[in-house]
Amino acid sequence: MERRLAALARRQFGVVARDQLIGMGFTRSSIAHRLRCDRLRPVHPAVYAVGSQPLIARGRWFAALLACRPSPALSHLSSAAAQELARERGTVHVSVPGRPPARSLSGVVVHRPRRLHPDDLTTVGGLPVTTVPRTLLDLAETEPYERVRSIAEEAERRELLDLRAIRDCMDRNPGRRGHAPLARLLDEYLSAAGSHEGIEMEFIRFLADYGLPEPQRNVLVSGLVVDFWWPDAHLVAELDSRAFHAHWSQAERDRERDARLLREDIHTLRVTARRLRRDRPGLAADIASRFRPL
Repeated sequence: MERRLAALARRQFGVVARDQLIGMGFTRSSIAHRLRCDRLRPVHPAVYAVGSQPLIARGRWFAALLACRPSPALSHLSSAAAQELARERGTVHVSVPGRPPARSLSGVVVHRPRRLHPDDLTTVGGLPVTTVPRTLLDLAETEPYERVRSIAEEAERRELLDLRAIRDCMDRNPGRRGHAPLARLLDEYLSAAGSHEGIEMEFIRFLADYGLPEPQRNVLVSGLVVDFWWPDAHLVAELDSRAFHAHWSQAERDRERDARLLREDIHTLRVTARRLRRDRPGLAADIASRFRPL
């Protein structure tokens, strides 16, 4: 029994539940004895830490999950922390679908969504958690917009962000207050045209509107094919029409391209759909500055 208890505690990051102990053959009196001797330490009602070592984050998470059965999942900032997208703020967040009995747990916020669709759940390191899209949807209702955006950007850097999956999650969960912030997030980075050709034509019209010199298009410069090239100004403009920030590997390749051109005394200006629509005067000033006489 002791070996089985130790093995279970290892699998569950140092915590066990009372019903698990009884299922292994421990009696109520033996459990009470271990509590008196501090071989078991109460964490939540009928959930105990095994031994005297302080619980790590995963132990706190698993204890909260055991206390919120059936069918709990880490959510909100706890899900983001478990997936290494953000830091927790000391409180464990757990979502339990349906309408479970209200319970008050120290250091735990229990969310009670009507349902958790199977596509909104995953497992990370043996812990049930909400998926990245569902986590963002939940956080959009509890966190400031800038915080949600920074978590989304961290997910993108880790190649965990899927904009189509976010839209699917929103469709599965209609009427949520988080829809508006998530729609803003998508709108901020998505190209309305949805293609490189669309943003290219938009950029051409922008240049004409501000009376800027017409560049060469899709030409070879120092061995690289670039979107726009002004030879007299030694200026290249590269358009970014990808749905969100580039994947981390693509961003590294972009930096390598920029550095290669810089060694040839060629400046690269990267133009996103967001800036083309929201900072037109600033973008025009950046391009015009390359044509000013020295």
